Amino acid sequence: MVYYISGSNIFGQWLCDDIVLSGFRIFSPSKEYLDLSLCKNKVVQINWSYNILESNGTFFISGAWGGKEHQLVKIPLPTALPAATATEKDEIIVVGNDYKVVLISKNLNAIWVFELSKELDFKRINFNVEEPLEHCVKKQKLDKRITKAVVTNESCLYLTSEGSVYSGMLPSYVDTKHCKGKVSDIQCGYEHYVLLTDEGKVYTWGNGRRLQLGHGDVSNQDVPTEVDALAGVTIIKISASGWHTLALSICGDVYAWGWNDTGQLGIKHLEKECNASYSVPTLLDLFDVNGKEVIKNIKDISCGSRHSAILLEDNTVWTTGCNKYGQLGFAEEKYPTVNYFKKAFQCYGDCSLMCGPWNTVIISN
Repeated sequence: MVYYISGSNIFGQWLCDDIVLSGFRIFSPSKEYLDLSLCKNKVVQINWSYNILESNGTFFISGAWGGKEHQLVKIPLPTALPAATATEKDEIIVVGNDYKVVLISKNLNAIWVFELSKELDFKRINFNVEEPLEHCVKKQKLDKRITKAVVTNESCLYLTSEGSVYSGMLPSYVDTKHCKGKVSDIQCGYEHYVLLTDEGKVYTWGNGRRLQLGHGDVSNQDVPTEVDALAGVTIIKISASGWHTLALSICGDVYAWGWNDTGQLGIKHLEKECNASYSVPTLLDLFDVNGKEVIKNIKDISCGSRHSAILLEDNTVWTTGCNKYGQLGFAEEKYPTVNYFKKAFQCYGDCSLMCGPWNTVIISN
């Protein structure tokens, strides 16, 4: 597995000396980090000041740590975590934000939170997998393990194997019984939440002040509310960050909505250049450098803080939005922003996308 990276390296999180990585380059640590085998590395999460890496079942923070930059530090496992579990990398989830690292044991269904500023041992949080009694008849616990966690500075969501959703660092049950189908994925923006069901339905809730909920207004939503504009479309993937959201349909189309101050939605206006925000999902059209429409299916999507990336069926990667740190794959001096999707990279072979706040990563097999 090879990672092509572009964007911010201000804190040395990509284990090299360049501050800005413009133009996709292979993740290749400097000599002092060569004890990490490149082919066995996995990028778990990309944050503003550090990345979470996994190598042979051991998790590392690369970047800012303990008030210093250019660090590569092994994440200390909780003392209460059994040794046998610690070696089973697929049974551990590690995510984080600027203030905390969250470690989840699937086997124990337990959560530990590590305060980055204190550098003390993990604090354990008991995860209650039972739904509130007022919503259901109490039943025997089944295989209801945490399967995914999404954390931003202001938001946190957990998804279990049975499709239950919990919100907050101290998990609080989110009622999704009105949702059509079992919840299959969750995403967080800075102030909004998105979920996808196995019937292809999209629901959003949270703060709507920047149109990020997709309901046609700036109203807030306290509970997951179906995005009506997508009611007749089967969605297979969602991505959210900042104050915008992308949704990929089974037909290979992408719908975008939310804040568009730097062109992160990638919607091109044929008449004039503008960065209008969109309050409802809007179908994305692609155009080449000559203005000719590109008729190809899209197979992957990913959102950064103020940029977006898509992968087409021909394995070309297209990016749009803020390019302050070269995260679009273009020289930041020439393209400080890109207002609509522009071809940035050609992959050869199967690949997928992963964006951080100010990075775009192409994962190639």
